[in-house]
Amino acid sequence: MTNDFLVPALRSTGLYVVGAVSRAKCLRYFALAAILIAALTLAPTARCQGDSEFGVWGGYSLGNPHMIGVTSNRQLGVLGLRYGHLIFDTHPVSLEYTLDIVPVEILRQPSFVACNTNPNNFPTGFCQTGRESVYGGGINPLGLKLNFLRDKNLQPFAASTAGFVASVRPIPVDIPGGTQFNFTFDFQAGFQLYNSEHSHSWTLGYKYQHISNAYRHSFNPGVDLNMIFVGYSFYR
Repeated sequence: MTNDFLVPALRSTGLYVVGAVSRAKCLRYFALAAILIAALTLAPTARCQGDSEFGVWGGYSLGNPHMIGVTSNRQLGVLGLRYGHLIFDTHPVSLEYTLDIVPVEILRQPSFVACNTNPNNFPTGFCQTGRESVYGGGINPLGLKLNFLRDKNLQPFAASTAGFVASVRPIPVDIPGGTQFNFTFDFQAGFQLYNSEHSHSWTLGYKYQHISNAYRHSFNPGVDLNMIFVGYSFYR
């Protein structure tokens, strides 16, 4: 009874229409605010760092673990060029595709000659005469890198690459049956230090690297390497 009495009374004064219009405006404002909040939430955040990385890096091995390979007393020095492109980038983490062109790979390894005085030691039937430096180069077309703490200047990362290396002499053992074309893969971890605009960075990292012929021949000694590397990159 009260509502039936009030509604005609409010209509007669115009307050009912004003109230209905006010509710409609409030609903529209609420809908616009909800759309604006959703847009701000879903929109990508602005950042100075570009999507593409261009860099140069170099490294040197400190030892030969025997996780897969069986050879020892090998040292590898490398100089490489890096291209990378972000697959996705959020505040906690980013994923980047990487491509490394490695024009300089120099492996220090023992040199051997055939002999009859070494029947039991590897490589069987060969005696070490000294050491040699073998030049090579390669490309790692398969690579992924995860960066963490993306809103910080100092960011830890984990990465892995795979590719091949070609050399002027067989590696990691320069004897008949050794191969000049080998496959390689690695697992990496380290830190990148960015400038305030995240447009440049310095990299310091460690990687476990394996090189072998993947049993394309019956003789596949392989070599494992503990490597430290440094690099510099800029982003566009």
